[in-house]
Amino acid sequence: MKKRAVDVDQLARDVEWAIDHRLPVREQIAMLNKLLSHAEQGSVHQSFAKGKLAELLLEAEPWRAARLAHEQLAVHRDDDRLWAVLGLAHTLLGNLRSAARAYREALALSPCCALYAHNLGHLLDAGLDRPVEALGLLKRAFADLAHEPEVAGSYAHALLRCGRAEEAKRVLTLGLGGDERAAEALLADWLGRKRAALGPVAESRNV
Repeated sequence: MKKRAVDVDQLARDVEWAIDHRLPVREQIAMLNKLLSHAEQGSVHQSFAKGKLAELLLEAEPWRAARLAHEQLAVHRDDDRLWAVLGLAHTLLGNLRSAARAYREALALSPCCALYAHNLGHLLDAGLDRPVEALGLLKRAFADLAHEPEVAGSYAHALLRCGRAEEAKRVLTLGLGGDERAAEALLADWLGRKRAALGPVAESRNV
């Protein structure tokens, strides 16, 4: 008996419905994998499936997410969201220099995106030990997202590492809704970790 042809257009509509109605991620992934398996090479449906899968697989399968994003970028190099997905995938995989390159591409395509500026700045500071280079990016992000604790925390962390403790305290206090004690405690914790990482040599220099 002849197999019934798969209606790829209907599969795509089903996926869009699932996304719009926020079905569980595992169900969306299953539907996208089905769409990908039936979509024609180079088609709009294939491109859509790869892009959405790259986003949804970031935490569970960052390697596959990176591969899918990379495949899409070979065709759509001007898609800032794909570059950002690739950046986060590389971050999760520990490929920090590759992640920074991807975020730079995303930010070049969308220079006003505070989230891209934050992610790149935090990566440079906490991941690649380049807090001075990170400051400008994190300041830009903080200007738009001053009341986001994560953004304020990243900016304050870089300020502290650059020796600007009072500014770090003001930024962090604002990000924590005016809780100065919580800000002071967090800054003290960061300083304690820094001293511990430096070890006995740091202690002797402070004598």
